[in-house]
This record gives sequence, C-alpha cells and structure tokens, in this order.
Amino acid sequence: MMFLAIRRATDEDTADVLEITKQSFSLYQDELHVNYEVKALKETIETTLKDIRENAVFIVERFGKACGAIRIKKLSDDLWYIYRFGVSPEITNTGLGSALLDAAITYAKNNGAKAIALHTNSKYYRLARYYYGKQFYVHSTSFDRGYVRALFILELSPDSGVDLSPAFIE
Repeated sequence: MMFLAIRRATDEDTADVLEITKQSFSLYQDELHVNYEVKALKETIETTLKDIRENAVFIVERFGKACGAIRIKKLSDDLWYIYRFGVSPEITNTGLGSALLDAAITYAKNNGAKAIALHTNSKYYRLARYYYGKQFYVHSTSFDRGYVRALFILELSPDSGVDLSPAFIE
C-alpha cells in the first residue's frame, strides 16, 4: 500500500514543484514534438515561489516525496484557472494526478467558484481526452501562442452564466 498525501505547497516545496513542472512539461514537449516555446520550461525558482505565495499550489506526495503539482488561481468571484498541472513520469496513469485535480477543484468550489478554466494544446489527444473524462469541455480555441490552444471549462453549477473573458488572457 502506498502512503499518499495531498496538501498545499509551502515555500519549502518550491524546488520540488519546479522540478515536477520541468519534468512533466518536458515530456509534454517531447510527446508533441513542438517547435514553440513551452513557457512552463522557462519557469524559475522565483516565479514558482511567487505562485506558491500568491495562488493555491497543491502537491501530491507518495512515500513523503513530491510527485505531482497543480496550480489554481482566482480570476474573478466565479472563475478559477488551473495551470502548470503535472505529475512525475513514474506516477502517470496511477490516479494520483486525478486526486490532485480533484483537490484543486474542491478548493475552488469551497472558495466560491462556479466554473474552472484551463488551457492545453488541442493536439495533445491523451490530455484532451483526460479533461473530457473529468467533465471539462472545449469552449474555444486560439492560435495566439503558435499552436492550437484549447480553452477547457468545467461548469460547477448548472446555470452558472460565468463571464469567461478573464481566462482568455491567461
């Protein structure tokens, strides 16, 4: 049996969160054979620490070692945004990433979210299928970053009528 913990990241977790981000987004870059800049790979200790202090960053630990991270921030009273979600390659397809995503969604719900948004490359079939399975849907796409970028939305209340425009600039 595996010892598992999901918790908010602290300043002491900064290096682990950055390492997980670099591992998972390097894999993303490799799998898609992209020729554009993957912003997550340009992240620094300082930008990671800023996210931990200013937004909600959660990590999943297995046997006391951080192996996944997700960041979520409030864009408006009703809309929250998930970004830099990734897990270490050794725990892919174990359900730990889904547990981490659930923790971020629960946190947003408990803080008034009526909808959650995120972006991903629409050509990343495996990831798009994953988000569909979690009840997200594609709201729109853009080519503003040099690839077809899909805006996924998860509606948390049936008739939310949430203004999604803050997500367009993320």
